[in-house]
Amino acid sequence: MERKAYPGFEYHLNLYDILAHGTKEEQDKANEAQQKYIKGYTLPEGMTMEDRMIPGTEEGTELRIRVYTPAGLPEKAPVVLEIHGGGWVAGNLDIDNYRCIYLAEHTPCIVVGVEYRLTNKEVHFPAPLLDCYTALCWVHDHAAELGADPEKIGLHGTSAGGNLVGGLALYVRDHGGPEISLAVMNCPAVTGKVYTSTFQNEKFALRKEGDKKDSVEHMYMGGMNGGNPSYYAMPGYCEDLDGLCPIYLVIAEYDPLRDEGLEFAARLLQAGVPCELNLAPRVGHGFCVVDHPLTRWVHDGVCASFRREFGML
Repeated sequence: MERKAYPGFEYHLNLYDILAHGTKEEQDKANEAQQKYIKGYTLPEGMTMEDRMIPGTEEGTELRIRVYTPAGLPEKAPVVLEIHGGGWVAGNLDIDNYRCIYLAEHTPCIVVGVEYRLTNKEVHFPAPLLDCYTALCWVHDHAAELGADPEKIGLHGTSAGGNLVGGLALYVRDHGGPEISLAVMNCPAVTGKVYTSTFQNEKFALRKEGDKKDSVEHMYMGGMNGGNPSYYAMPGYCEDLDGLCPIYLVIAEYDPLRDEGLEFAARLLQAGVPCELNLAPRVGHGFCVVDHPLTRWVHDGVCASFRREFGML
């Protein structure tokens, strides 16, 4: 089946194809190109971007956060906790500078990115999720220090970050914590199951299908024991979605994760959870990294929904 890219996203889709199916030399060049591609940004006049260290989840540890504050914000401005992607095993604050700046400028609000622990042989679920919960609680408790309103907190994350946003929303619902005005899940993994889109969009899967024991999902969950994963790790396994905060799902037509996102959106609506769904055409996983009119349109919709839930309309 032919996959024709949305004009302007040809390079982005081609990168994914190479990363999944190219030679080692082609993959190295693509990785280098991708780093240049995702790290370009311009800080708007008057906006500050500050890295800070806060107490970590484990005693004696620290977490790095990055605070984006636009000029001219009112007192007690809304704040969004942003969780980066990278398949739980990669990624950092730098890869989301573009989207954090855009959300901060166009909502407008304070955005706080969190550099959670990445998965490896020693670190796996629930450590990354608990780091995000720690950052969320810190933002709430130190809202005055940030110039933020502790009653107007949103979440945003892409790919593995979208997964963590969903898990965090469920964790807060079940265990208590700051009230979340809106949780935005962009191209999230929510089940790790195989769907039609898994095969249909295999060309843009970022990596070749191999042994499940080598998958990032398997690594994140620290292995599988034959049962269903915790729904804090894979939100799609939660049977009772009632009581969740409002959810905004962004899904890409050519994303292998497309169908699990669609299924999750349907289940949210059936459970009576306020839910918005944006299915972006002819683009692949994580397409919002590209500065493009379609990306700006998607981000503008996200910002408008944040404004609605923050009571800014």
